[in-house]
Amino acid sequence: MKKLYTIQIIPEGSTKVRTYRIKRIWLKMFTWLISLVAILLCILIWKFTGINMQLANSWKLKADNEWLMERHTEYESAFSNLDSIYAIENQIQNILSTYLENDSNKIRSILDKNRLMHTSSRKVKLDTDFEAEVTLNRQSLDVFPNMLPVMGVISRHFSEEHQATDFAAAMNEPVFSTASGKIIFAGDNGNLGLVVEIDHGGGFITRYAHLSRISAKKGTNVRKSEIIGFVGNTGNSSGPHLHYEVMFNGKLVDPELYF
Repeated sequence: MKKLYTIQIIPEGSTKVRTYRIKRIWLKMFTWLISLVAILLCILIWKFTGINMQLANSWKLKADNEWLMERHTEYESAFSNLDSIYAIENQIQNILSTYLENDSNKIRSILDKNRLMHTSSRKVKLDTDFEAEVTLNRQSLDVFPNMLPVMGVISRHFSEEHQATDFAAAMNEPVFSTASGKIIFAGDNGNLGLVVEIDHGGGFITRYAHLSRISAKKGTNVRKSEIIGFVGNTGNSSGPHLHYEVMFNGKLVDPELYF
């Protein structure tokens, strides 16, 4: 005998009775289906709530990140200004100390203490202005004079009256080629004393003057950062220093634009 459930419906105001018979198995399946739908609906609501919370957190994190990036940019700008101020202060102190001291050992100590601390106030900008002036491939930086020629500090900047950069440095401090090239002059040059000139190609020529001695010969090729001589006081000079010139297409230019 099949197990059935009988459902009777009596409409209000009517004596007619509607009778429905449902198998027990169908009633169980319907109950399970309703339960499954309810469970799935609860899971969807829970997932949807979690997604909304994640979205809310991501928007907050994005806003916080943008705020932090703005603060970071402000701090970088502030620290850059501080670095420039400190660099200028150190250069002034170093230059004053160097010129006020007569003891060569103290001068060397001062310069050694400040090695590689120089930061140019006008760094080279490899942008459209730079490329308008120099049509040099970025891969050819080996022949581009973009390094310091000596371990020292700038004691005199480029100007119309003095078209070179002077570096205060200890006597016999090594002088380096600022780019690879061929030595076109190595010897005495009157007021400039012992001089080395290097043709780097691409219109660039560099000159290193007032050397105490020269370690390279005319006609030889030198590599970037190779020692070509030593700081001296030859020629018309008031003390040990390096007189450094950069020529581009036959015109003397400010060396600080390139390192």
